[in-house]
Amino acid sequence: MTWKTTFLFMVLATLVVILVGWLTSIGILPISQMINYSDAGLRFIRVWILLAIAIGLIVPTITFVIWFKYPEIRKIFGFYLLVLIIQIVTEEIVSRVWLPSLVVIIGTLYTAFRVWQLWHEQQFIKSTDFVERGNFRIISSVLWLLLLFWSSNLIMLLTLSWPSIL
Repeated sequence: MTWKTTFLFMVLATLVVILVGWLTSIGILPISQMINYSDAGLRFIRVWILLAIAIGLIVPTITFVIWFKYPEIRKIFGFYLLVLIIQIVTEEIVSRVWLPSLVVIIGTLYTAFRVWQLWHEQQFIKSTDFVERGNFRIISSVLWLLLLFWSSNLIMLLTLSWPSIL
């Protein structure tokens, strides 16, 4: 992962969100301006957000701090956390200022990028010898946990969140 790739993704994602938001606000796209979850869907989302905080934010932050002395691991989790923080800030600003339903589009774009990012980093650590075997297994396990969680998040977005805005 590089600064160029990360920055390019964030610029493209922002442009897509602006375009979708504009087309939605002028009535061209049939996307609801609000997210219309059922009561059960809303309860599920609340639990899912807690899981996302625990698995998607706390675990990689701890990993980043513990293995900070390894530049490659610091880079992997640094870019991961940067993209996650930018996503959270973008979702907060867009949902408060413009259209709450754009959170689904933002979440989908960033989650798809995150899955690719994690897969790419998993392949990278397999092909290098920059950490000891014990640390490799831990880092690999954390990456697989994150990959599994964010892949599940993508499925959840497509099956629960998208139908609530279409």
